[in-house]
Amino acid sequence: MSEAGTPAPSEASQQVTPTHHEFEFHGTGGEFFGIWIVNLALTVLTLGIYSAWATVRTRRYFRGNTVLAGHSFEYHASPVRILIGRLIAIALLVGYNVSVSFSPYALLVWLPLFLIAFPWLITSSLRFNARNTSYRNVRFNFTGSYGGAFKAYILWPIVGMLTLGLLIPLARRATDYYYVNHHTYGGRPFETEFSAWQIYVIFLIGFAVSFLMIFAGGIFFGGFFIALASHAPAKGQPMPPEMLPVLFLLGALIEVAFISLALAVATMVFNLVVRSTTLDGRHKLGAKLSPVRVPWIMITNILLTLLTLGIYYPWAQVRIARYRIEHMSLTAMGSLDDFTSEAFGTQSAVGEEIAGFFDLDFGL
Repeated sequence: MSEAGTPAPSEASQQVTPTHHEFEFHGTGGEFFGIWIVNLALTVLTLGIYSAWATVRTRRYFRGNTVLAGHSFEYHASPVRILIGRLIAIALLVGYNVSVSFSPYALLVWLPLFLIAFPWLITSSLRFNARNTSYRNVRFNFTGSYGGAFKAYILWPIVGMLTLGLLIPLARRATDYYYVNHHTYGGRPFETEFSAWQIYVIFLIGFAVSFLMIFAGGIFFGGFFIALASHAPAKGQPMPPEMLPVLFLLGALIEVAFISLALAVATMVFNLVVRSTTLDGRHKLGAKLSPVRVPWIMITNILLTLLTLGIYYPWAQVRIARYRIEHMSLTAMGSLDDFTSEAFGTQSAVGEEIAGFFDLDFGL
């Protein structure tokens, strides 16, 4: 009993009840086609200048059709800021091509310059897009530093290559840690953490499957060429022309198989990162994308886009976006309304930070 004579609340009654929310996507290929075709026409007519406005319209469409617990996300970026970022990127590219055409030794200047500039470009783009995205009037933010980006995107990949790929899984983990652990929502941090063994298992599976594919492919092609040689009219004669399409088809199938494997590995890593992510240390994200379904969607999207001379592109974008978004979830500890209200109050303390002048989108 409490001092006032009323029963004290039990421990069970004080426990917070988790609420599970699935992400939804409400966009359609037909709707996005109307936006895409106008974007394409105006971009061509303005010699690429309208591409910044096209980017904003596209992102607003996809974020606006991404729904969580009955509320959609919003995108607030200014197209002018995106245009400035692209003009800087184009100026660097033109300067590189012109200088290298005059002297190949210009590479000695440009390579260090790119290595120095790339982390800043990455950080600026991530911060720009985070600060211009909101959910229920609460803004996201990105707090990563130049030094962190340099380690994640330059040093770790170099170490991975110098170790003949042995440390590439750790390099990938460093990149994911930098990306996720420096995002915030209303000042509340996202955090992901998983063991080296968990990501190594995924890469080892990919390596084992690729080895089996190479082994099976070697046996198949060895038998194919032996059979071809045994039926050749005479030694020294060229391969029959009718066999060239067969070889081309086999080569294309092998390439598709390895691309599918890379996409499968990337999907498994994505699931691992998202499932290991929490917001504010208590709200847990989830992801259950299929490492078989994602490559199938991506490969068939490419084929259908090529077969329709690009017309299928809007439907392809909506198709993969819907699959990814609708296979993600958020388990909130308590009411999501309470959390967003708390986050909105926290956001006011960082209001000025959201409008950083030097944040630009470079399309990275």
